[in-house]
Amino acid sequence: MKKTVIKNNILLLLGVFLLFFVLFFYVLYYYEKNQQKEYMTYIVEDMKLAYEMYDGELNSFITDYDDDERRITILDAQGFVLADTHDEVVGTDKSSRPEIKDIGSVFTRRSKTIDRDLIYIATYVDDGNILRVSISLSPILTVYENVILIFSIGGLALMVLYYLALQKINKNLLNPWIQVKNGLIALNQGKYQMMSLISPYPEINQIMHEMNQINLETQKNLHQITSYQLQLDKILNEMKQGVVLFNHKEEIIYYNADAQKLFDLNEQSLFIPSYQIIRSPLIHEGLDLANIKDQSSSFDIEHKNRTIECKILPLQSKYQASTTPTVLLLLTDVSQQRLMEQMKKDFFAHASHELKSPLTAIKGHAELIMHDMVKADEVKKSTHQIIQQTEMMSLLVEDMLMLSRLENLKEIPEETYQLDMILKEVMTQLNQLITQKKINIHLDIEKAEMKCDQLDIQKLFKNIIENAVKYSEQEKDIWVTLKQDKERIVFIVKDQGIGISSEHQQRVFERFYRVDKGRLDNGTGLGLAIVKHIVMKYHGELNLQSSLGKGTTIIIKI
Repeated sequence: MKKTVIKNNILLLLGVFLLFFVLFFYVLYYYEKNQQKEYMTYIVEDMKLAYEMYDGELNSFITDYDDDERRITILDAQGFVLADTHDEVVGTDKSSRPEIKDIGSVFTRRSKTIDRDLIYIATYVDDGNILRVSISLSPILTVYENVILIFSIGGLALMVLYYLALQKINKNLLNPWIQVKNGLIALNQGKYQMMSLISPYPEINQIMHEMNQINLETQKNLHQITSYQLQLDKILNEMKQGVVLFNHKEEIIYYNADAQKLFDLNEQSLFIPSYQIIRSPLIHEGLDLANIKDQSSSFDIEHKNRTIECKILPLQSKYQASTTPTVLLLLTDVSQQRLMEQMKKDFFAHASHELKSPLTAIKGHAELIMHDMVKADEVKKSTHQIIQQTEMMSLLVEDMLMLSRLENLKEIPEETYQLDMILKEVMTQLNQLITQKKINIHLDIEKAEMKCDQLDIQKLFKNIIENAVKYSEQEKDIWVTLKQDKERIVFIVKDQGIGISSEHQQRVFERFYRVDKGRLDNGTGLGLAIVKHIVMKYHGELNLQSSLGKGTTIIIKI
């Protein structure tokens, strides 16, 4: 601004000086023209008087008045030269010269004869001849040059003085506005800067004072708004819920971190039609309902293999600006919640079904005994059935409690156990079942230890080996391997049983899932589900390899 003001003032001053010089030289030119005419008229009249009073020859007159600064030419009435102070040649025709054509007028031109710029004037004398007088223009040009030089030096000096004065004036006028500019820049950067009242002009100091007050209040408000914005962003990003705001054109104007990850949003996603980014007809129908009919809606969508609960709420707003939110979209990942709800439904359905069979059997045998409908020799048999069904229920409840414990207690115990000893104990417990089916067990057990819950590892070994024995035919082979590989425990059970088809392999670890729905094996249907949860608890890997009729291999690495 300072440079612009100085430049404009200098240009204005130059314009004034140029205009002044033009007018001055215009006046000087016409003044000099009049002076030249008066001066030349005086000279030619003086020479005319001298010529008319001279009685001698023309050449003698020319010789008497020969002067380097004045050229005198005598011509006849037709314009032919009779005598000339600077040219010995006579008889030259000068009738075409302007001063000869226009007697009494003054003309300026360069003389080819003496190679100088001359001023000419001519007049008639009494004998009918023409007297022409000319003088050199150099002295007059010298005067002009001196005038121009004086004016130029004076003008330059005046401009320097004007520039210095302008600098001083501009310093007092512009410095406060420079402070205002710097203060506004600092305020825009979040910093408050006090502006000093140093101007010699009270009006400017008053403006600066008001600007200081405005900047101070603005800084307070900006700080408060920024603080609220940071708090709001922190809350919205920590609530584990996607938040998206739309304007009346259904353009995205705000999103939090969760919504950004869910829909891959970025800065380029703002203020463009949302249908170009969010590819969900249900969401856009909900946005239309909120914007047009002021109705809220709630629904689930499937996105990126997850279940997302969407809640769309209209926001009351009197303004229709592009930055004004009119619709709020809340996005919640309910995949686990929906899965748990379905698992709970399935669990209670399966549990009630599994408990119903033994309860029905117990009730039936008990009623037969109560109504004396069982013969004396069969009472023992019915009682045995009741006990067997009760044990079945007890095992089912025990496994259900085991699953519940595994789901809720994720901490790994600090006590170390010898896994090879636990495995040998489990083999002893299963010895009767193995003997009944004449199974050949091939053991490859190495010393292994880890920090664990003894009951977890015991259940893991027992359930896998017991399944291998149950689903193997008589006199088949089973290979049991336990090794410690650096920091990992490797447990492998391979059998020659009936095997599992590929469509069932991913579901055998679900609760109460049975490959053969009609098979009765006195199991609870929770064995492999418990195995899966134990492996998950100890951050292990579970791998099942099987094909129908060719046996099954289960590999566990913890």
